[in-house]
This record gives sequence, C-alpha cells and structure tokens, in this order.
Amino acid sequence: MHLGTMERVKKSIYQRAAEWGLPFGLYMACTGVAAIYADLFPPLSIISLTLLVGTPLLAYYFQRRKFIEDDGFADFSTLWMLGILLFILGTVVSSFIIFLVLQYLRPGFIYESAQAALEAYSKIPEMKDSDVLFVLQRMVNEKLLPTPIEAVFNAFWFITFGGSITSAITALIAGRRLKIK
Repeated sequence: MHLGTMERVKKSIYQRAAEWGLPFGLYMACTGVAAIYADLFPPLSIISLTLLVGTPLLAYYFQRRKFIEDDGFADFSTLWMLGILLFILGTVVSSFIIFLVLQYLRPGFIYESAQAALEAYSKIPEMKDSDVLFVLQRMVNEKLLPTPIEAVFNAFWFITFGGSITSAITALIAGRRLKIK
C-alpha cells in the first residue's frame, strides 16, 4: 500500500459473521422473549410475529451489505455461508438468553403452555378423543415435557436448519446486481 492511499479493508465472511452475529442474536432473542411473555401481555404476540417476519429481512440486509462491501463480487455461496454463520452465531446468543429466561425468569412456561394447549384442545369436539390430546395429557401427567435446556437445544437445531434454507433464498436476492443507468 502506498503512502497516502487509503484502501478499504474487506473483511472475510467469518469476521463479518462474528461482528454481526451478536446483534442478529439479540434480535432473535427479542423475538423469543416476546413470544414467551405474550400470554401475559398479548400485544407482545404481535411484536414477536413482526420480529419473526423481519428475521429473513435482517439476514438479507447483512448479506446485501457484504455483497456491496465486496463491490458486487461476493458469489452465492459466500452470501449463503454468511447467512448460515449468522444464524448459527445468532442462535447461540439467543439460545443462551432464552435459556436464562426459561430457567430463571419464567420456569413454568413449558408446563403452562402444555396446560393451555390441553384446555384449548379439550374444548374442540373433534379433538376430544384425539391422539394429540391423549399424548399431551400423558406428557404432562408423567412429567415428560422438555426441560428448558432441552427446549433450547431443540430450537437451536430447528432454527439453524431453517436459517440455512432461509439464507439460501435471501442470498439469491442479495447477490443480484442492480442495473443503474
């Protein structure tokens, strides 16, 4: 590099994912915490749903930002990998927060949700003799509901898999070249 010239330092997708994973994870944690408390404060369900719908848009935003940073030379696989890494790192951050909420702030949430589902299903005439109602009642009676850590780990795998699929779709859109005349 010559003295007096300023070159932009382009960071790898791993560096970018490390930087952007924390805010992405905090965003996802807000989604989860709003969902956990939505039964106590119903407007949180709208907030949670809005944040959930915004998750792919945020992934797209970060992928597009990387595409522009690389002057349009980031290919599909680069953007997809960035998205996958964002979802993995973001899920690690949000999982930790959600675990703390489920374990210490709202320890009865899983049981309360199962009880609410049992109550709702039992009011539907077609569901009275259903296997779903029977299995859920048995899970509650025999204390087979997942613990907070089990619920968080199940969510971790579901979100990272879904995030991989979502990232493939958003990478296709984020990597499109704009035609400017």
